[in-house]
Amino acid sequence: MVSYSPWLMVPNQHHSEDRHRTESSISSGLGWWTCFANSICGEVEEKHIKRSFLNVSTNEVHTLELPEDACGKRKTICGFSLGWLILFDNRNSSLTLLNPFIGDQINNLPLLPRKGTVHKAVLSADPSCNPNGYKVLAIFGDKRELIGYEQGMKQWTMLQDYGNHYDDVLVQTDEAFVAVSELGKLVCCDPPGCNEHVPASFFKGKKVYLVSINGDVFMLVSFSGTSYCFWHETYDDKLKRFEVYRYDEGRWCHTKNLHEFTIFLGQNHSVAVRNAPDFRPDCIYFTDDDEGKVENSGVFSLKDGETERMQWFMPRLS
Repeated sequence: MVSYSPWLMVPNQHHSEDRHRTESSISSGLGWWTCFANSICGEVEEKHIKRSFLNVSTNEVHTLELPEDACGKRKTICGFSLGWLILFDNRNSSLTLLNPFIGDQINNLPLLPRKGTVHKAVLSADPSCNPNGYKVLAIFGDKRELIGYEQGMKQWTMLQDYGNHYDDVLVQTDEAFVAVSELGKLVCCDPPGCNEHVPASFFKGKKVYLVSINGDVFMLVSFSGTSYCFWHETYDDKLKRFEVYRYDEGRWCHTKNLHEFTIFLGQNHSVAVRNAPDFRPDCIYFTDDDEGKVENSGVFSLKDGETERMQWFMPRLS
């Protein structure tokens, strides 16, 4: 099995020397909320755009040049999976796969069945290693339904029988997809079919995320906004707080600590790292994927249930 480094994308205006955004980057339509940590802000240079990636296992940023046509004004990032950016073009309802590390692009996926936004997408396998056997699972449309594609097929498959209002999708180490709804319903997907593992429950949080730790599936329920209640306290600081649950034999079990693991949470990509250098264990580092404000990013400690406002994505350059 191929091992992938835990790469995340970081905002250019927070590590570049001049710390400014060009008019092109502001109007690109690829803003903070469309990717992990304001990823697609960039500096246009000739026909390439500079993008920066944080390796959280080393706490170093690497800057790469990507083709300008791969990140046009109409494209948004809806996933960063197995080293590939998944880009959604709302002009023709299509997806493009781009590997920023080797420069490969895949732009022959069929058009989506109708107009609608792709909220999140993941790959089952690396197309570089398995060009004829990868699949894509996405959350699609206003109802946030599941939609799947298998390489070589001529059209996408709508998984309408498995409900809607999904918040996150994840691929596990065995190339199996799982998806979770806003009410905590967990399904295991192998398009064109799905199997329900956990029925819908009632979670009072605002948004639900999935992350894999040592092969186990964890669900993070976020709380944020104004005047919301968390652990019998009322908060009005717009910072996120979280409850963590682990999937275990058909149910969600509340988890009180992550031990030596640190979770890095983003709108379109999340990852858990053991003993991440310069980052606190048993904590969740997050960005604001609701309003796209840098100042609402921070770190949440499971130990004391408190959040600290922090622009943590400012590591050393490499």
